[in-house]
Amino acid sequence: MNTINRLMVGLDLTAMDDSMVAYAAFLCRELHIQNVYFIHVEKSLEVPAELVKSLERTGLSVDEGIREMIMNKVGPAFQDLPDTFVEALVEEGTPLKELLHWAKVKEIDLLLMGRKLRLRGTAVLAQKVLRTSRRSVLFVPENIEPKLRNVVVSVDFSDYSTMALERVLQVAEQKPDIRVTCLHAYQVPSGYRTLGMSYEEFDERMRGFAEEKYKKLMERFPQLSERASLSLVRQEDDDDIGELVVVEAKRHRADLLVIGAKGMSAAALFVLGSVTEKILRYDLDIPLLVFKKRDEDLGFLDALLSE
Repeated sequence: MNTINRLMVGLDLTAMDDSMVAYAAFLCRELHIQNVYFIHVEKSLEVPAELVKSLERTGLSVDEGIREMIMNKVGPAFQDLPDTFVEALVEEGTPLKELLHWAKVKEIDLLLMGRKLRLRGTAVLAQKVLRTSRRSVLFVPENIEPKLRNVVVSVDFSDYSTMALERVLQVAEQKPDIRVTCLHAYQVPSGYRTLGMSYEEFDERMRGFAEEKYKKLMERFPQLSERASLSLVRQEDDDDIGELVVVEAKRHRADLLVIGAKGMSAAALFVLGSVTEKILRYDLDIPLLVFKKRDEDLGFLDALLSE
């Protein structure tokens, strides 16, 4: 199986960085990642107040001072990972442009971006990175406890969500402590009356369709029948899908929520699937992997759940 070798972590020099560094170290232990790049981008490199005395004492430049501050935080978290190469990048310019540039230069496999709930800040940059990057993005909530036992995969049985699910299931075969929940939200079409059926009858038919598709998929993984399950939830209207998926993920005590995003064409990069957009609005406290259907990205799911 493929492995992930290059991870890039976005930092903003706030308390959020503690969660980002801790989660990055957790991933490195799980995945045996070889290279991790912590990056901070400022539009204008001015001396932060907390660095003034330090810079005066050491004679370091602004970027060198920020880099040292980052490594002082990263060092203790990675002290038990001597085989992992760690580098801090401090750049000046437009944050989005610099992140995408260095992700390409360093051939990054996965981008880690923070999701703030109580801390000051917005998720605008993270969402812009998701829309414009061809790489999968893992959103890390503040103060998250790093663990990986329950994985919830939002599936609609399209090619991109099925591919993500297949990779999770394949690797889960090797991880006896992993439980996989396949979450499928369905709707009862408004035209069910034209078929001479009641709402309840068509609801049962829709559930049956989903169960049949899930059964065919699981036939490839019979040994997982006791650890993988299908969760069906009825979606009453188009607007509630985001909240619905997140609530169900929490009900299943998800340590990781996986969703698929379409991104095969240049134009599609700027328009995420509507389900992805709506889930992003609600999910602030579950690590969220937005998976992109690209061969080079598939290795992340393999690596994340494998030894």
